[in-house]
Amino acid sequence: MNKDSPGGAIPSPTLPSGGPGRKVSLNFIVRILGMLSLAYIGWSVGRSLSDPQPDEMQVFATQLLMLAGAGLGLLVTPRLTIEPVEELLRRSRHVPLPDLLIIGAGVLIGLVFAVLLAVPLASLPRPFGQYLPLICALVCAYVGGQIFAARKRDLSDLLRSLRPGALPPALAGTLAQPQTAERRLLLDTSAIIDGRIAAVARTGFLEGTLLVPGFVLAELQQLADSSDDLRRSKGRRGLDLLNEMQRQSPLPVEVLNVEVTGAGKVDDKLIALARQYSCPIISNDFNLNRVAGLQGVRVLSLNQLSEAVRPPVIQDQRLHVLIRNEGNARQQGVGYLEDGTPVIVEDARHLIGQTTEVIVTRLHQTQTGRLIFATVAPEPAPAPSSSG
Repeated sequence: MNKDSPGGAIPSPTLPSGGPGRKVSLNFIVRILGMLSLAYIGWSVGRSLSDPQPDEMQVFATQLLMLAGAGLGLLVTPRLTIEPVEELLRRSRHVPLPDLLIIGAGVLIGLVFAVLLAVPLASLPRPFGQYLPLICALVCAYVGGQIFAARKRDLSDLLRSLRPGALPPALAGTLAQPQTAERRLLLDTSAIIDGRIAAVARTGFLEGTLLVPGFVLAELQQLADSSDDLRRSKGRRGLDLLNEMQRQSPLPVEVLNVEVTGAGKVDDKLIALARQYSCPIISNDFNLNRVAGLQGVRVLSLNQLSEAVRPPVIQDQRLHVLIRNEGNARQQGVGYLEDGTPVIVEDARHLIGQTTEVIVTRLHQTQTGRLIFATVAPEPAPAPSSSG
């Protein structure tokens, strides 16, 4: 125990397993390997270009090629190995798993073509027969991955169209079970701030998973940190709603950390993400609805939903109702709309069997349906007769 320290022995500092020390050592090892590999390549090229019994000039040229290869390997090997691998790993964290599988299939097909080309390339004289097959394999793998990544939507549609034919026709009708993919819905900032999406999710009319892209969450956080009181309250309301929905909503709410390249605005990123995932967007933004519709993306508007479920009868509206029977209270008459909604009319008991004009006074919503309360419309006053 170290008596100089009040707390006892001080442990010696150690570097974490994934800290800078490990990175420096890996960089050093890769540089050494690259230096040796390119030095050997330079020596091989010099020997292949020299005579069987090289003179001093050819030996000197071979040594220069070997030193040039060693220096080049020492300088550029990390940029050709470590940095591309780190960039590839960083990008792969933000790529959906189906896209990774499609790109991997493209790489494998490219390697198959590289194997077919390796046979004629290996018969070339040295050093071309040694290194061209490897270069061809890298190029074919890259080209195959790029082609499959660019046509991933077409490949997904093709695989989806071929899926029903996996079973023989005789068994397709009996053994094939209907498989429905899980529905995904993208949430826009306006729909989150609006707040009605939580109530709609609780009713059970929506099915699937609610996806909140990371850039939408960043926009909510930016609003919550705004100096403007109105914008700050909107941002905080949206964040509170998301926290509440993650705890209590019957639909799962997931944050989608995916980078969308080639789009700067949040609306453009949402449309690109919706096209990539083939899912609709829930939004109250009218402009986003129009732009998304032009690009073939469906938008579910809460405002349109509210308009669709708006009661067909409003307060102070005039209706013509046939009074069919008496109500529970004194002097009440009861009529019905065409959809069966009861209309309770005050002081209309004496009008049973007659169609009368009524004025809606209030609407009452219950779990079993809607009740409409009304009063008899006053008769228009007779026009004063003009004296002749």
